[in-house]
Amino acid sequence: MLGVDDFAFRRGQHYGTILCDLERRWAIDLLPDQQGETLATWLKEHPGSEIVARDRAGAFADGIRQGAPEAIPVADRFHLLCNASDALKPVFDRHHREIREAIQATAPTPPPVSLPEPRSS
Repeated sequence: MLGVDDFAFRRGQHYGTILCDLERRWAIDLLPDQQGETLATWLKEHPGSEIVARDRAGAFADGIRQGAPEAIPVADRFHLLCNASDALKPVFDRHHREIREAIQATAPTPPPVSLPEPRSS
C-alpha cells in the first residue's frame, strides 16, 4: 500500500510530496512539488501500486487516476477523521443547546451528602 501526502520543504514557501510504503512504514521517495502530473509520472515509472492512500487533495486524486488507473484510491485514517470532523462540526454547532440538554438529562445526579450530627459536649 502506497501512502501519498504533502510536506513542507520550507513551511509557507515550498511544499513537496512524500511517498511511503505503509506496510513497511518507511519513506520511499520525495517529489519536488504537489502536482498531480509529477505524481502520475512517478506512478508510471514505478508500476504495481494496488492501493494508494491519500489526503483530500484533488491533485493527488488526478495523479493517481492518470498514473495508476488500476489502483484503488483510499483515504487514510487521519484524513477520514478530518472529513468526519468537518462534517459533524456544523451539526454540533447547530444543535449545541439540544446536546447540552441531553447530557444534563442523562448525567447521574450525585447522592445527597449527609453531614454528621454535631456532638454535644
